[in-house]
Amino acid sequence: MKILRGLGAVVVWLLATVVMILAAVLCVTLILLPVGLPLMALGLRLYGYGVQLLVPSAPEMKRGMRKRLGLRAHGTVQGDVKRAGKRGKKSGRRLRKRAGRTAHRGRKHLAGVFGG
Repeated sequence: MKILRGLGAVVVWLLATVVMILAAVLCVTLILLPVGLPLMALGLRLYGYGVQLLVPSAPEMKRGMRKRLGLRAHGTVQGDVKRAGKRGKKSGRRLRKRAGRTAHRGRKHLAGVFGG
């Protein structure tokens, strides 16, 4: 899906570039200036549409964030934040326990080495 949207954006940008070049040529000739200015605006609007094709929509962003955080697919945002906080606390406790064991083991080892 992302590849198709990217290709669509490239096609829109190429069309916008052609329209902008045509508008620039029309603006150079003073007689066709009233035709060239709206064409220039159309070209700029086409560039904007191309960018919108590349930027993911809100539901896609929400789904991606939930996936990265390892949360369930459904629920409220408040519940998501609460679950993410719990997961963070749990992993923090595990890390502290693991770090405490290795530090204690290291002190015992050093005490034996230096005759203490």
